[in-house]
Amino acid sequence: MALPGKSPYDKTYIEECKKRADAFFKEKEERKKKEDEEAAARAAEAASAAKPWTDTPEAERNVAILFPGQGTQKVGMAAKLLENKTAAAMFEMASKVLGYDLVGLCAQGPQEKLDSTLYSQPAIFVCSLAAMEKAKKEAPEMLKKVKVAAGFSLGEYSALVFAGALTFEQGLKLVKARAEAMDAAANDPKNKGAMASVSGASDAVLQDALDKAAAAVGGGKKAYIANYMFPEGGTCFGDPKVLEKLCEIVVPMGAKNAKMLAVSGAFHTPYMQPAADALGKALDEAPIQMPSIKVYSNVTGKPYASVDEIRGLLKRQLCEPVKWEQGTKDLVTLGCTSYVEPGPGKQLKAMMRRIDNDAWSKTTTLEA
Repeated sequence: MALPGKSPYDKTYIEECKKRADAFFKEKEERKKKEDEEAAARAAEAASAAKPWTDTPEAERNVAILFPGQGTQKVGMAAKLLENKTAAAMFEMASKVLGYDLVGLCAQGPQEKLDSTLYSQPAIFVCSLAAMEKAKKEAPEMLKKVKVAAGFSLGEYSALVFAGALTFEQGLKLVKARAEAMDAAANDPKNKGAMASVSGASDAVLQDALDKAAAAVGGGKKAYIANYMFPEGGTCFGDPKVLEKLCEIVVPMGAKNAKMLAVSGAFHTPYMQPAADALGKALDEAPIQMPSIKVYSNVTGKPYASVDEIRGLLKRQLCEPVKWEQGTKDLVTLGCTSYVEPGPGKQLKAMMRRIDNDAWSKTTTLEA
């Protein structure tokens, strides 16, 4: 039946009705989509907030979770994670927060883009935590016995979210801010640096060689130890000329090997102070809580003792070396019988072999 004054055969009227119907169903579809997205987001947050170990007495817990850092990314990661509904919801939420299709980036790359600090950090963060969500279904008994968590550089944020210091969304926003700040600092011509790896030299010998290299180059140019990865194994970031000189002199001083690496950005050195300043503002506003389990700091190699310490040490983390070797040695004394690395990659398991062979034999990886 037509409206008063309208003929049901009027072409203009028919077209007008069609437009109204299309608009109605489109609005209904969009509203349903939005409701589904909000429900998925709530489910992802609720699932990531659940801590299965809270009902297990601490004395009965014996599992350590070790979260990887930047450098483990690869095209194709996350494919199996997306089979899990909660993990898929986490990626959907992440894409909204980040403003780009994270699933597409992980699945299709290109690798060059995925390798960028700007994109690799959020990708690894989400993949690692999604792998732990998948484990809630596939390895629930393991999760009931979690005692401690640690993470290498970026992985420290994953560890804090996993332990309940931040929600998934809050942690992701911090990681996004961190990646943007580090990318900006690394691409600033004033902060351009290089990287070198040295093996077979004690910490004291390596520092002595760095000092001598800086003195030989002159001009106030510097390089610093950035990562203590395992005994007599570290990486240095800083001025390219200083690092080239380091590689020349450190082997005669006792090192087994020293080489320049194709990495830019003097991360975990004073060169990153602009990034630390920018990230500091986001950290000050973040609603950080004490984690429900022990979480290790990269700066001290010890578990966090307070919220203020978490906030302060995360600011310092960008400008100070990652004490992974020291922290892992301390963590091993807690008597864990299982160590789990939620992928991508097996970077931390490889380092564990150089730090503690017994702990390495008890280390497994979860594919991400």
